[in-house]
Amino acid sequence: MGFLTPAFLAGLIALAVPILVHLTHRPRSDTIAFPSLMFLQRIPYRSVRRQSLRHWLLFALRCAAFVLLALAFARPFFGTSSRAATVTAGARARVIVLDRSFSMQYHDHWKKGVEAARRKLAELGAQDTASLVLFDRTPESTGEPTADRARLLAALDAARPGFGVTRYAPALRLAEETLEGSPLARREIVLITDFQKVGWEGGDDVRLPPSTTLNWVDLSEKGASNVAITGVDLERDYVGGRERVIPAARLVNKGPRPVSDLEVALEVDGRAVRQQHVSLAPNTSATVLFDAFPLPPAAARATVRAAGDSLAADDAFHFVLAPGGDVPVLIVETGPSRDRSLYLRRALAIGHRPRFRVETREAGRVSPDDLAARPVVVLDEAAPPSGAAGRRLRELVQDGGGLFVVLGEQAAAASWQGEAAGLLPGTFGPAVDRSSDWGGTLAAVDYAHPVFEAFRGPHGGDFSSARFFRYRPLAATEGVLARFDDGGVALAEKTVGKGHVLVWTSTLDASWNDLPLQPVFLPFLHRLVQHAAGHVEQPPWHTVGEALDLSSDKALRQADAVVIGPSGEKSRLAAGSRGVELTAPGFYEVRSLETSAPVQLAAVNVDPAESDLAALDPEELAGTLTRAGHEAAARRTEPAPTTEEHEGRQALWRAVLMAAFVLLAAETVLSNRLSARAGAKMREP
Repeated sequence: MGFLTPAFLAGLIALAVPILVHLTHRPRSDTIAFPSLMFLQRIPYRSVRRQSLRHWLLFALRCAAFVLLALAFARPFFGTSSRAATVTAGARARVIVLDRSFSMQYHDHWKKGVEAARRKLAELGAQDTASLVLFDRTPESTGEPTADRARLLAALDAARPGFGVTRYAPALRLAEETLEGSPLARREIVLITDFQKVGWEGGDDVRLPPSTTLNWVDLSEKGASNVAITGVDLERDYVGGRERVIPAARLVNKGPRPVSDLEVALEVDGRAVRQQHVSLAPNTSATVLFDAFPLPPAAARATVRAAGDSLAADDAFHFVLAPGGDVPVLIVETGPSRDRSLYLRRALAIGHRPRFRVETREAGRVSPDDLAARPVVVLDEAAPPSGAAGRRLRELVQDGGGLFVVLGEQAAAASWQGEAAGLLPGTFGPAVDRSSDWGGTLAAVDYAHPVFEAFRGPHGGDFSSARFFRYRPLAATEGVLARFDDGGVALAEKTVGKGHVLVWTSTLDASWNDLPLQPVFLPFLHRLVQHAAGHVEQPPWHTVGEALDLSSDKALRQADAVVIGPSGEKSRLAAGSRGVELTAPGFYEVRSLETSAPVQLAAVNVDPAESDLAALDPEELAGTLTRAGHEAAARRTEPAPTTEEHEGRQALWRAVLMAAFVLLAAETVLSNRLSARAGAKMREP
């Protein structure tokens, strides 16, 4: 048993009162009045004498009442659980949260951070526990707090700074969850970081309970400066039929000091091909434009590199230079007149990314060689080729190519026999005339399909303004991508083997509709032909933390592959794998184990946001985390109660005080009876 205010136990001295009362006796004497005392002699008389205890029960009641009163004021409580005992002992649980984002590579920040973490571990007592959380975009913990110092030091020795961006909220949330599992009430988070401002977003919902103390080690530097390459623009043009590229690099000076005559070089496959110099004022950006040069015949590794500073990770920007994202397109027309496919050819000629290389052939004059290396063929109201060319067209579609069929006015249902049988998503009939009701409109469009996906937003484009005066009815029940307002099929798709066949039931000129005069015509046609060709635009670079999408690579669907990382490390990739996590800047190469040929080359760069070393105020962050902490604590496991809370929950003093009052009442009744009995004996003769 313990006492909240043990000083009141001094009241037990009051036990001497009933003892003195019971052990002493002052006899009463009768007073006799004398008219004069002049003839009497004064003789000393002892009126108080000791006597033995006669009423033991009364004595016990009085003593017990005084004891209970003293105990009640001392606020007693029974012994706490082992958890409360640990609290009294003062042991604590500490989580050390260490920043490993790539900004910690600035100067000696990482070294100082590791040394600070070691000091925080050395401060712990024998009963204290600790855990280590390493974080950038995502946090990683060593587990529940432990007293095993060797394990924590080993984890700290193995830690290395990475290339991710700083995000405080997930790390602090993980630290809080780690502390929730600790039986110790003294809980502490030690944040070791450079306090990058970009790592904290005002909307982050993280609140630490009042029982958790937040301490920190600030590694930021006042006046920190950094020059970073944040991106590259690649402008392409064609000179003499050969594709050229004009790179332009974007640089930013994130610091209070100017930078003069900074050397910036362009490397292709490890060889410097262009070089420029640039000067940057404090907290400004600039663009470095390199001279045009021909694209290499195959995908090449390119890097824009600036003279090194204290943060090397963002002094180089990697990208892939690949020739032609060109899409070869063969348009098959009904005759020598080129007016019918005029809108189609001019719309595709405007294509930039990708660029469409268009060739035309007359129906009946298409050879198998014309179909070679053509990812997409457009039959503009023309009949499909027959014989060897027809067989080659079917093979092209089955192998992953695309066929875009425009029915229009001249398409004949009878021509879709033989090698072309079964390619269309349905049969079609004579034209439906809607000119009497001022034409129909597109009323139902599948905006989830890749062809229409870009038009999904509120400003993506309006198809409803186009008027369609005639179309060919198509009996397609599946794969319908767009319908007219009367329910007729406007666009339908059928998968044949690995390829796609798309059918447009009207025309692509202004004879049956005014779609070519609408703003959506150009992007719609580009998206449609890209989808039919199976063309996927590969970005010239990625950012650390992204995943490299491999789902569109046919070579990886059936064969295993190996991934070669920026530092030369290799990892095996099972057939059918959909992606590779990109964790470091540089180049990743994916090779098929079946052919040993490169399947994909990807360039990876650090997130440019992490290049901004501006620091936030630690006090401001701490205030945000601890504000409304009581509300957060109510949603979490309660910490071990303090001594005051433990005594307050038991409230034993009320029962003890009530028992004292009961004993005092019993003492009063008993003493009155004893007094009455003694008085009766004295009156007896």
